[in-house]
Amino acid sequence: MDELFSCRNCIHNSAQTPLIGRGTGFCLMHRSILKHPERMTCKYLTRKDMPFFVVDEGVREHAYEYASFPMIADMSTGQSVSRTPYSEKHAWSSGTYDALTQILAHSYKIKPTWVFVQSLAGGADGKRLLAHSSLVRRYMANCGTWRSSYRFALSVINEVSQRPFFAASDLLEGTTADEAEWDVLFARLSCVQEYGFHSGIDELMWATDHINGSLVEFNLVRIRQELDEKSPEWVEMVIRHAADNGEFFPDRSISEAFEDSDIG
Repeated sequence: MDELFSCRNCIHNSAQTPLIGRGTGFCLMHRSILKHPERMTCKYLTRKDMPFFVVDEGVREHAYEYASFPMIADMSTGQSVSRTPYSEKHAWSSGTYDALTQILAHSYKIKPTWVFVQSLAGGADGKRLLAHSSLVRRYMANCGTWRSSYRFALSVINEVSQRPFFAASDLLEGTTADEAEWDVLFARLSCVQEYGFHSGIDELMWATDHINGSLVEFNLVRIRQELDEKSPEWVEMVIRHAADNGEFFPDRSISEAFEDSDIG
């Protein structure tokens, strides 16, 4: 249970899960290195593995428990943890450099925010796909609207059935690529469901109910096949909904089309 409410399972630490991402993490909320992400947490935790509206009660209880901590806390000691800014020099000199962590740590410098979010779409790298879905969720939560994020949702949905690639160094010891794939899959499905919540598209909000049993069976082969069938339908739903509401690539400037929000 602690793992589910640790920084490893939080969208603000975008490139790690309980099974993925060795070494330190990086929190976008606090702009801090996470030296022991498996035992660190804070009151702003947003679970990666489930959409927020499904686990809202448990997350609220967690937030109340850590409300007195101004930033990050160590769950094992019950003590506050000081913020540790990212240092590229330290990463190289200590042999802990990770390209994705480097990008995330410097993401606050990239304006407008949507440019950075969009830049992580595509590819087959499992950590990158994980980070992208987390960033889209952060963007949607801060904007509070589907209008500025439908194209992000389209990119996630379009590649939701894609099998991620993991280097051996991406995975925690004893973890298989198939086990890690489930972490990425649940993170991406949660992103789809939260877009459904913001847009009011019921089938997307309850997307997992429309997959025929493969989630219950934990059958990766079947779920890839089912998502291959569903993703074009979901893409069409998003496009039709955006078009019906006059928001599908309307004739106005890019800056006006995006209601940009700093993702923290």
